[in-house]
Amino acid sequence: MQEDTRKDFLPLVSKPGWVMTWLIRIFGGAILLVVFVALAVFPFLVSGNVPILIIFALLYYPVWAIGMYRFFHHVKKNMSVAIRKIRVDDEGIHFYKKDGSVRDVLYSQLGSSYLSDKYQVYLTTEVKTWILAVGIDGNEIKVVFDGTDIGCTHYIKNGRALRARFIEGIVRFRPDLKIDPFVFKEFSIHPGKFTFDGKRYMRHVGEAAVAIGIMLLFSLLLIFIITIL
Repeated sequence: MQEDTRKDFLPLVSKPGWVMTWLIRIFGGAILLVVFVALAVFPFLVSGNVPILIIFALLYYPVWAIGMYRFFHHVKKNMSVAIRKIRVDDEGIHFYKKDGSVRDVLYSQLGSSYLSDKYQVYLTTEVKTWILAVGIDGNEIKVVFDGTDIGCTHYIKNGRALRARFIEGIVRFRPDLKIDPFVFKEFSIHPGKFTFDGKRYMRHVGEAAVAIGIMLLFSLLLIFIITIL
């Protein structure tokens, strides 16, 4: 029975979105170029005369050069291990990196995490963004489906489908694990079909829109009260 279940569980591989990839590269590169130029000419903008410019430049540019070196070294290091492909199959999720190595999160490894007493599959936050988390050997492991945690060689356009398939694999092959219901709600995944739940997503968007509308209305009301006092 388990063997039949594994045969029915077809692997899913990430798909590159080249339009978004090049848009991100172009706009990201343009922003970096503007920042680079602004930092390069900063001493000329703040110095009132030549003597001050010389003194400030002697102190500023060595620090600027070290900062630029560290930044580009960091980018080069991250790109060497950037994700080039993600595959979800009956064993788990596999992250294929640019340097040829593979990082695996297998269903057989999953268990409890010290950070979650009730659920073994749950959500955690990073930079105000919900991320799927699982427990392995008591540690919390964040599972990101677009490679943004360590970088990616391209934009992955089927990240939602990869996430849903991974969760489906947990339900199929590790029914002993408890999944936080908020996972299905936040990622708009149908808990029975493991597909994108459009109604749930639109309801989620509507709730967010109402919350933002209330905040804007409160802000406008506060500004109005301040202006008439």
